[in-house]
Amino acid sequence: MQISITRLEKKLSQILPLAEAYQRSYNKLSEQYKSPEEMALYSRGYFLKKLWKMAEDTGSAVAVLNVDGTPRGFVRYSEIPEYYTKPVNGQTRDLEKGMLDGWEFAWYRKVNFEREVQLSNKTLIVNQIYLDPEIQRHGLGTHLLQKTIPELKKQGYKDLIIEYNAHNANAEKFYRGIGFRPFAKTQDFDHIIKKDGRTTFCISDVAIAHTTIDNALNAMRDKKLNKTFIMIQKRNEKAY
Repeated sequence: MQISITRLEKKLSQILPLAEAYQRSYNKLSEQYKSPEEMALYSRGYFLKKLWKMAEDTGSAVAVLNVDGTPRGFVRYSEIPEYYTKPVNGQTRDLEKGMLDGWEFAWYRKVNFEREVQLSNKTLIVNQIYLDPEIQRHGLGTHLLQKTIPELKKQGYKDLIIEYNAHNANAEKFYRGIGFRPFAKTQDFDHIIKKDGRTTFCISDVAIAHTTIDNALNAMRDKKLNKTFIMIQKRNEKAY
């Protein structure tokens, strides 16, 4: 099995298979705490559009994990919103507005800080990290971070924050294992669903965690790929 990491580009040959892996990963992570009606909104087209927008976004960088030449996961790093550098409970907020699922909406995102963390323009946010479920739990997520975070350090960045669904215990365990510790929380507005004459606003509880880049690198230093996984895949000759 050959592993490589490349930058996300506006190429359908890359985005199409990556969107399928993204969808499978998202579905596995979300099915425990999202309703079937909400999950039905996350179609293949939804993930294609998201990846295309990521490729166009000049304020972020996306590293794609390829296994035997096929995109199977990615991590995205972006500049942090300014309110993270000037933390004030409940007053730090983004206004989102527009059309969603055929409805016009407006939503203020308020962040509540549980402990003080000094952040600056030398901080990046890990917007997303997803791996195809078929290749999870073999060290590939850690490998993706191990190969990309040193490049961030070379560029002068010092801290990382990450946002994840507060009900996702597996994600929290993974992030804690590489040095992240929660320091704030918020809520995100995801969808509007109308069913049986009732309107439901789908809101996610979000945990926000922080680590320094040096701390993350130290935490990952001894973590390696699962060699048994690699050997099994070669023996069975599966095209992963």
